[in-house]
Amino acid sequence: MDRKQKILTISLKLFAENGYRNTTTQSIALKAGVSEALIFKHFGTKEHLLTFVIKSGYKRIIEKNRGMMEEKNALQFIYNVIELPYKLVTEEPLFWQLQSRLMHMDISSKSHAAFLRPVHSLLVKAFEYLAYKNPKKETEFILLCVEALWKLRITEPAEIRSMQEFIKSKYSTLP
Repeated sequence: MDRKQKILTISLKLFAENGYRNTTTQSIALKAGVSEALIFKHFGTKEHLLTFVIKSGYKRIIEKNRGMMEEKNALQFIYNVIELPYKLVTEEPLFWQLQSRLMHMDISSKSHAAFLRPVHSLLVKAFEYLAYKNPKKETEFILLCVEALWKLRITEPAEIRSMQEFIKSKYSTLP
C-alpha cells in the first residue's frame, strides 16, 4: 500500500470512528506514519481529504456491485435493491458508518444522492413493468426503506434481515 492509500485508509477509519470534526490531520498523519505536510500535499485540505474518502468509497461500491443494476427480472431487481443495504454495509462497514455520521454535510448527502440516482430510475421502470399504479411512489417508498435499512444494519445489525423479508413480502404478489 502506498502512502497516499495509507492516508485514505486511516482517514476513513478515523473519520468513521471519531467524526470529521474530532479527527485532526495530525492524528491521521500519526496513525498513517506520514508527515502532516504529505497529507496537505496530496489533498490540499482536510475537507478535500474527506471529499476524496467519500468519493473513492462510492467508486469502490459501484465497481463491486455493477452487475446488480443489470438484473432483467423486475421483481428480482426490486428484491436486490431491498437486499442491497445488508450487502453494502457488510462489505464496507467503516464507509457506511462514516456516511451515517456525515449525512448532514453537503459532500456526503450529495454523493449519496448521486449514488442512488440510477437506482431510482431503474426502480421506476421495474414498477412500471410490473404494472403498479404509482411506480414513482413505490420507488420513493423502497428508497426510504433502503435508507432506513443501511442505518439499521449499522445500529441494530440483528434486525435488518427480518425487516428486509417483511418489506419483500409486500412485493411478493403483483398488483
